[in-house]
This record gives sequence, structure tokens and C-alpha cells, in this order.
Amino acid sequence: MSAIPMVSFCDLPLSLIGKHLKEYGSFGVGLKKSWGTRNGVAPVIYTHSRAKTRPAVARLTNRARKHCDRAALKDLMFLAAYTKLFEGHSWRNGRVQKRKIRFYDEREWRYVPSIVGSEPMFLPFEEYEDIPRRTTLHNILKRKHSLEVTPDVIQYLVVPHDNEEKNILELHDCLTNLYSRKDAILASTAIMTDDCIKEDI
Repeated sequence: MSAIPMVSFCDLPLSLIGKHLKEYGSFGVGLKKSWGTRNGVAPVIYTHSRAKTRPAVARLTNRARKHCDRAALKDLMFLAAYTKLFEGHSWRNGRVQKRKIRFYDEREWRYVPSIVGSEPMFLPFEEYEDIPRRTTLHNILKRKHSLEVTPDVIQYLVVPHDNEEKNILELHDCLTNLYSRKDAILASTAIMTDDCIKEDI
């Protein structure tokens, strides 16, 4: 098991987001798809154990290793970072969950940074559990590869309706710290509660 540096998104209209809110929680940010494509965000490639694509990728990987083709191996690793099982067990709260999830329903898109240098693309689980190392790598990647989200690309800011006033005020304070007063007000107009979405479905 390995960890991959990425930011995950889902390409779901609000009418299909109810199940997603139950699985991942009632906080969310909706961004314009044009922002994602402009920043290289791309849909994942879903696969399963009997997929015809798996042997082909395995053969290419073995051939690249046999011929010590580092460029090909790097490209295949990058392709692997954008690959996900059709269904499987999710990772939550530091452990693998027993219940299976159909990941295909999430219509996931990913941003995986093009890493150059000494930072690894795949972090072995043992190193991932090393908190100081993980924190160091996280800070390096954050400094070099962060995605900028400007207020004009924010379409929705979803908060739980429980403690609605507190959630909205805290989110507004967060926006004020991130943006200018004018931009924070602009972004605040996108705030809605999860019950509004559920009622509208």
C-alpha cells in the first residue's frame, strides 16, 4: 500500500450529491470545471481485476523495467496515480473500511503534481506512518504545487445545517483571512447549507 500526493474532486451535479454528502460529510466546495481543466485536473481511469487494460499496462511496465527505461517507468507511475478501482474498500480515519464502495459513482477527477527532484510520487505505507517525514513532504509539495482557488471560480460553499449560524460565521472568517474584504464578500455569496441541497433534489 502506498500514498500518492493528490487533490481529489468529483464531477457531480448537485442533483446527484446526496449520497456523496453521506459518505464524505456535509462540507464541500464547488468549483468551475473550466478552472479544473485549466489546472490539469483530469478524470481518473477506473479499472477492475478482469479489465483488459490491466495486462497491457503490466506488460509495458515489465518491458520498461527490463530495458531500464526510466522515462517510460515514470510515465507509467504517473498513469497509475490516475487509476482507481471500480469498487473497493475506502480508507477512513486511519484504517481500511469493511464496507465496499462503488468508486465509479463518484466520477472522480484528480490533480497529481508533476514531481521533479527527490520527492517521491508513491510513499510506502511505512513512511506514510512516519508523521515527521509525511509532514515535511506535505509542506514541500504544498509550497511547490498548490492550486490557487480565486473567488471567481467558487460556485458553491456547502456547510452542514447543524449549527448553521456558527458554521457560516466560521467559514466567513476563513474567507476573510484568505481573501481581500471585497473578494471574501464575493465568495460568501456561494454559501449554502446541505439541507438546501437535499430539499432541492
